[in-house]
Amino acid sequence: MLKPMVIEPVRAFNGMDVLVARDEGLFAAEGLDVQFASREPGEMRSTADGTLEQPVSAQGLIQKRGAARMYQA
Repeated sequence: MLKPMVIEPVRAFNGMDVLVARDEGLFAAEGLDVQFASREPGEMRSTADGTLEQPVSAQGLIQKRGAARMYQA
């Protein structure tokens, strides 16, 4: 039986390693069922809303509210 592990959604380029590992069955081989948590509407923001001094990021919000066990830093 696989142990479920809920993580924050990954982005295609920053999280390519996670996506490939999942698709290749590497997590399953280690007994993990990696699942991606859903973002809530308030957690989806455009990077165009930020500046270089104050970038926009939702990183860590899903973990903070307890819906994910980890996030990619």
